[in-house]
Amino acid sequence: MKIAMIAFGSTGDVRPYSILGKELKRRGHHVTVFATSEFQGMMEKAGLDFHALPGDAKELMGNVMRPDVKGLGFINQFVKSVKTVLDPLLEDLINATADAECIIATFLAHVFSSVAEYHKIPYFQTHYYLMDRNSSAPIAAAPLQRIDSKAWSKATYDIGYLFMNLLEKYYLDDWRLEHGLPKLKVQKGPGYELNGHTVPVLYAMSPITMPRPVGWPDNIYMTGYWLNDVTTPSDYVPPEDLQAFLDAGEPPVYIGFGSMVSGDMTELMSKVLEGVKLSGVRAILAKGWGEAQVTTDNPNIFLADFVPHDWLFRHVKAVVHHGGAGTLAAGICAGLPTLVVPFGGDQPFWANRVRQMGIGPKPIPRNRLTPKRLAKGLKELVSERRFRVAAKELGLRLAMEDGVANAANIIEHELRKYLREENLPPVLVKTADM
Repeated sequence: MKIAMIAFGSTGDVRPYSILGKELKRRGHHVTVFATSEFQGMMEKAGLDFHALPGDAKELMGNVMRPDVKGLGFINQFVKSVKTVLDPLLEDLINATADAECIIATFLAHVFSSVAEYHKIPYFQTHYYLMDRNSSAPIAAAPLQRIDSKAWSKATYDIGYLFMNLLEKYYLDDWRLEHGLPKLKVQKGPGYELNGHTVPVLYAMSPITMPRPVGWPDNIYMTGYWLNDVTTPSDYVPPEDLQAFLDAGEPPVYIGFGSMVSGDMTELMSKVLEGVKLSGVRAILAKGWGEAQVTTDNPNIFLADFVPHDWLFRHVKAVVHHGGAGTLAAGICAGLPTLVVPFGGDQPFWANRVRQMGIGPKPIPRNRLTPKRLAKGLKELVSERRFRVAAKELGLRLAMEDGVANAANIIEHELRKYLREENLPPVLVKTADM
């Protein structure tokens, strides 16, 4: 089957698609990944076809993770940022997916589902954090993540989707009418009915780290994380200076903020350097997308360019990061104690889950980060035995899951179900195409 996988966002949004895409290709499907041009090399290395989407992921992250963007304002800023490329994005997708038989996409309200609706093909929605109404936790971008209130948790989804649906109705209705699709309805939920079928929803997260909320319908699945097999040796070869740093002392702490590029990243990294110095720990500080202009003569700090997490996290004793779903998954699956410095979006949600699971110290929001607070957090992170024990146990439990295989099995099951509902033979891969 010809599958179009559309991933719009940062590395944490896109990398899981390279891993799931490889598994679907291994099963005989023809997979094309659609993402911004920054990720072409990643997909080609994975052996997947690639189509570059309009837009700039770094610019997008810089806009939506600005220090002044709070709570549900993240949703508004995200939609406004995407609006600048929305029309060319939709037209590009309509044309480039003309021969697709299925679309799997990261969350962008009804944008990608509108393309599947236009082509009348199956559509799968994927998430990396809670986006469906429940009483267990607020919607990821909502404020007051630590409030223990079932009513507040449910209300945040109603408010969030009303807000999103009003915005996307304003931005999408004209395009939909021009392409023969009806106007969108304003509702307090995602709306999972498309062309007479129920949309399957896949959460690339584990019920071990966030129990599946009671009351979710059967079309919503939690598959486990989509990560490389941590038991398989990595083919990454570190540069000599990195290997020498690792060999020179005890395992360091990893510190990195991945795709975060908002605010003054040079100032932030300077605070981090001072905090590491005050703590006395050894650390590998990843430059990430922020391209901060920092240097150090501290022999306990190594400034690193890109190093794959599946290799690096086997050589460190703890991690400090922004709490993005992808980095968090890599760290906890490696069994590492975690300190989160959330910037925005879904990151406060995951920071709160780290605290609740007992695998790391109290999170330090980006706008409250000081060298002294970071030094205190680092000391707790590496000295508290309870964090090491809880993180190790969590990693061992997660290692028993196979989220990628689970997701691929569900996709194939739901595709066969779709074909039967359409009175078509439930054959996904023909022998001649393999």
